[in-house]
Amino acid sequence: MVNLYNAEDTQNSMEEIKKFVLGQYFTKEEIVKRVINLLQSYKYYSKDVSILEPSAGTRNFVKELVKSGFNKINECEIDKDLTNNPQDFFNFEEKSKFDLVIGNPPFTKYNVKNSYFYPSKYQNISFLENGLNKKEKIQIEKAFILKSIKHLKNKESSIAFVLPISFFIGNKNNETKKILLDNFSTIIIYQNDKSWFEEPIPCCFAIFTNIEEYKDKIILLYEDGEKIKEVIDIGKLLTEELIPKSFLYKKKNGNGKGKHTLSKYLSEKIAKYQRDYKNNNISGANILTKTKIPKEKNIKEYSLAVVRVGNSSIGKTGLINIKENILNDMFYVFDFKEEHNLNKELKEKIVSEINKNQEHFRNLSVRVGSKSMKKNDLLNFKINL
Repeated sequence: MVNLYNAEDTQNSMEEIKKFVLGQYFTKEEIVKRVINLLQSYKYYSKDVSILEPSAGTRNFVKELVKSGFNKINECEIDKDLTNNPQDFFNFEEKSKFDLVIGNPPFTKYNVKNSYFYPSKYQNISFLENGLNKKEKIQIEKAFILKSIKHLKNKESSIAFVLPISFFIGNKNNETKKILLDNFSTIIIYQNDKSWFEEPIPCCFAIFTNIEEYKDKIILLYEDGEKIKEVIDIGKLLTEELIPKSFLYKKKNGNGKGKHTLSKYLSEKIAKYQRDYKNNNISGANILTKTKIPKEKNIKEYSLAVVRVGNSSIGKTGLINIKENILNDMFYVFDFKEEHNLNKELKEKIVSEINKNQEHFRNLSVRVGSKSMKKNDLLNFKINL
């Protein structure tokens, strides 16, 4: 896929390059054991089924499958430093069919150009459908899913992959999700509170299969000392954010304990504001000092600023002067609706209520490496004034 072996870098630099370009995040052995057991508890496979691991890496999946007694395992791995027989999965013959395709495909690094899948680099891209074959590039984890579908024997076959949880954000990746819905009637999405890699990448284990008991259903599973399970309609794959931790948290705790959502008071469009990542006077570090409007200032010029990313800062909120303040790019900024725009007490009360509930936004927001809030997470939050 990518030639990394002529680089004149130090060994440490080379490892970093390979990690990001090849998307190499190796699943810890204890996690591999847990998810294989999970698969078997929902879709039992006999020990003589044919299995493909399409990105074997350090072979943690292969080794655990062998320990479990499976004896017909094929594997692909592109990195010649990890195998004596490097094989690019995208050149693997589609005539080879399997009962189960399982593993941890590489993850795309959004700002690393070479970590994507480029259809033009391959002669055979028959596995790309729904217009994906016409795109210059797609996320490599999606390409792995679509190619794996072509390697399944029949309707009893399954794909079971570690995936970034960002794949299951609502209204995203819908071309790929529609193809999944054409091929599978049951989806299982599993998360727990453990660290799955050496790097802090939020992820899940997704099983795409067909189980009569759960036909047209999605099973959301989360483990955090206790085991939580929710079964929902499979059609929600295209519209809902199906990240087990945040979905189940929202179901249990709702969107706040108030009567009215913040959308009653705030404009739904993100406000235009001055931003500069380096030369700013407002950041996540000082936004909590901006909770009051100074007496001599024009109330109308103050908008709501909420930190939208960061493990410790997400949900921190203040009032910024839209004409005077310069912010870094960690914020959502909302104007108040016209009927509330001169109400100093209301503006300050809203800031106070949001800041009391920062933990709520932390629990909702586990989409990328650091916590990340969506606009509607805030607009749908309920408060009493």
